[in-house]
This record gives sequence, C-alpha cells and structure tokens, in this order.
Amino acid sequence: TFLCAASANSFNQLIEVRNDAAMNRTAKRPLPSGRISHAHALGWASFAGVAGTATLFAGTNCITAALGATTLGLYTLVYTPMKQQTPLNTWVGAVVGAIPPVMGWTAAGGELLSIEAAVLGSALFLWQMPHFFALSWMYRNDYAQGGYQMIPLHDPTGARTSALCLEYSLYLAALPPLCWTAGLTSCMFAVESAAFNGPLLFLAWRFYSNSQRGQAHARRLFLASLVYLPIFFFCLLVHQRRRPLTNDDTLAAAAPLDDSLERIRVRGRELCLHEQITKGEGVDNNGSRCPVAVAEAVVQAGAQHQAQQHAQRSSS
Repeated sequence: TFLCAASANSFNQLIEVRNDAAMNRTAKRPLPSGRISHAHALGWASFAGVAGTATLFAGTNCITAALGATTLGLYTLVYTPMKQQTPLNTWVGAVVGAIPPVMGWTAAGGELLSIEAAVLGSALFLWQMPHFFALSWMYRNDYAQGGYQMIPLHDPTGARTSALCLEYSLYLAALPPLCWTAGLTSCMFAVESAAFNGPLLFLAWRFYSNSQRGQAHARRLFLASLVYLPIFFFCLLVHQRRRPLTNDDTLAAAAPLDDSLERIRVRGRELCLHEQITKGEGVDNNGSRCPVAVAEAVVQAGAQHQAQQHAQRSSS
C-alpha cells in the first residue's frame, strides 16, 4: 500500500512540476527545486507502482492488489488532471483516499462488499472533506497561483467552503451511532464519539458562522482534523464487535491483539461513569438507571423481536 501511494504521489508531482513551482507551499519539492531529475522520479514512480501492486498480489489477494492498482490509476490519470479542470477534483480525490483502509480490510480476509468495508471507506471519505476544504481555504491564493480549480477560488466569502466543512462534519458525526445500530461496535463508541466529534463540529460551526472566515478558523479546523482520525480509529478498534473467528491460525494470530484490547476495555470500565452507575450501591443489577445500558437493552430487544418475527414468518 505504501509503495502504491508513493508511486501515485510521485507521478502526481511529475505531472504538476510547473504548477508546484508556482506555489510557495510546494516550490521546494524535489522536482521543482531541481534536487532530482525527471528521469529519476519517473524510474522511482514506475518501480514503486509495479513493486507495490506485485507485493499486494503475492502477499494478500487479487482483490487487494486490484484495489491498489485502482488507487494508483485514479490518482494519476483522473484526480491529478481534474485538479486543473474542475473543483469536483476534491470528491474524486476523497474516493482515492478512502480505498486504502478498505484494502487493509480485504487483505485481512474481509469481504469487499460488506458493511465493515463501507464504514472504513466512508470514514476516510467524509473526513477528507473538512480536512482539505479547510486546507484549500488557508492556501487559496497559493492554489490560484498554481492554476488549481479548488472550491475556495470560486467562493470569495468562504460561505460555500465553510458550509461544506460543516455538512461533512455532521455526516462524520453520524458514523459512530450508525456503527452501533448496525452491531459493528458497542454503544460506547457512539458515546465516546462526542469527545472527538464535538470539537470538530464546534470548530466547523465557528468557521461557518463567522462572517470573517479568517485563516485562524480554517487552521484550527484543519489541525483538529489531524488529531481526529487516529482517535476515531482507535475507539473503533477498542469497541468493535468482531465476528467470531473459526480458523485456528487466525485465532492464534489475533490472540495478542485481543488481550491488549481487553486490558484497554477493563481499564475503561474502571473509569466509565455508566459502569459506576450500573454497579453502584442501590442500583439494580440490570443497570436500569444507566441511559447507555437502557439503550443497549432496547437495541437488543428490538433485534430479538425482529428475529422472532422472522422465525414466525418462516415457520408459517
């Protein structure tokens, strides 16, 4: 995956040497600054692309290798030319950025057409919007010098740019509750998401509601997005409800990770308010006073009711 990404970025910089040279942010890259030759960069990009795809094919499976090759092709042949043609390039680039976590899922044996793959891809796709729209607003003059067609260049007041940041931040905030309702995680993923979705939404709202829309608002949102992603996936990993494993080799390989995750969960339960409410003196054992426990019970009851109805329809 790293080699495919390196190849795509190298081809991108080969195509955009003149554009990068015109931008203050990218003028010191190796090609515009003359530190390496075009032939050197082309050789490296070609080697990395072939080696990356071949490694994925040999070490994982055909689907993962095909996804790697698709990422390379989309980034080089579609996204890169679009950057100078239409502001829609951001959405195409977000699709490219959403594929690598799906590659990780399929490399581990997961199905491409599954809800888990959809969640992983959606998280990266949605996250890239406030991240890159904030970045492009900060460097809109630089992008104009480089000849790139970005949303902020057609949005002098920043109203559309900031609205898109807020819109996709809201979509992103909906993912943890959806993961819970789909049974992919425990309810605590949805509860804890307030700690990282809350600040991101607040900063997106500040950027949107402030008529000045200065550099500081966009920069705070951009920096928050950098912190957001690792926290999101860490919480997703901790609170996952993984399907039961059957293969002995897979079980053995997963055991160290399971032990580490269980230690994290135990420590979290020691600090968790709803666990203390549930286990506190004077509270019944089923945790009826805990809103999280009540929500879990409602979801479980609904699932059992649907299963019973399905069984009745099948028997009749």
